[in-house]
Amino acid sequence: MLAFDGEQGVAIPERALFIGAQPHPALKTWPEIVGWQPLNPLAASWERVGFKRVENFSDGKWPLVLVLPGKSRDETLAWFAMARDRLEPGGKLAAAMPNTAGAGRFEKELCKATGNITSLQKHKCRAFHATDDGAWNEEVFNEWRALGEARKISNTHFTVQAGIFSSDHIDPGSQLLADYLPAHLHGDVADLGAGWGFLSDLILKRCPNIDQLDLFEADARALDCARLNLAAHLKKIGFHWHDVTTGLPGVYDAIVMNPPFHTGQATDVDLGRAFLKVASASLKRGGKLLLVANRQLPYEAALEASGLAWRKITEDKIYKILSAEKRT
Repeated sequence: MLAFDGEQGVAIPERALFIGAQPHPALKTWPEIVGWQPLNPLAASWERVGFKRVENFSDGKWPLVLVLPGKSRDETLAWFAMARDRLEPGGKLAAAMPNTAGAGRFEKELCKATGNITSLQKHKCRAFHATDDGAWNEEVFNEWRALGEARKISNTHFTVQAGIFSSDHIDPGSQLLADYLPAHLHGDVADLGAGWGFLSDLILKRCPNIDQLDLFEADARALDCARLNLAAHLKKIGFHWHDVTTGLPGVYDAIVMNPPFHTGQATDVDLGRAFLKVASASLKRGGKLLLVANRQLPYEAALEASGLAWRKITEDKIYKILSAEKRT
């Protein structure tokens, strides 16, 4: 995974920070490893096997910082800078990536900043590391650090961050759903996979009879952005860092969602189906479900299997909007 041991004769420090932490049996023998993971399902799996997790970094430094980046370029480079900030003088920064995620390109990027890289290729992946020798190019790290800072989507008031869904534009599927969002939603409403709060913002502006809106989002960074974007509505909002596929803690008069259909870089239709199943179980009798999805995704069958009466409100060349009701 992220080990540089006997194969290259490199000693591994006893203490390590793992950015983008995911569990692996080889890590269980590590004397002290602390993980940071913004995605709730992965954070839960990390803790489930007994590893320590941090949500926010303190001023601590580590002799080794491991990085397992996501798929976004800006996120990956920002995480390299994050790792640099948590590294002890003379410490080692190590990363691993699949070749299909641009491992070779990111190895070259890190080499620009460090000037010394040791690399290992195996199983269509690349692991590479550099040791802080006091000569790293801090200007490059400064540029990468800025990539991870909160920023505005052009011509909007919305705050976003690298690595979260739709971090440089308003998602066109969500925009289509917003265009057809009815004004009669009322009572207790949930936004599943709420992201940085675009749909929630529209719901609260358009639907005056909502008593409470709960945002459920698996990415802690997106939820932090949502708190900023919805600051004017905080009295009506609950923010939940939550894996929707595990179920919801309450029931609702209406649920709105743009369900995810990717796990990592792979298409995962079952993920969207799981959202629909949970939504069905979490609607009150007579409750409404509104969702947008890519046209080719077979969600109609999932709605029928859940006992919901559904209809298609509209569609374009890419997306469709489905409305469903829980009648029993």
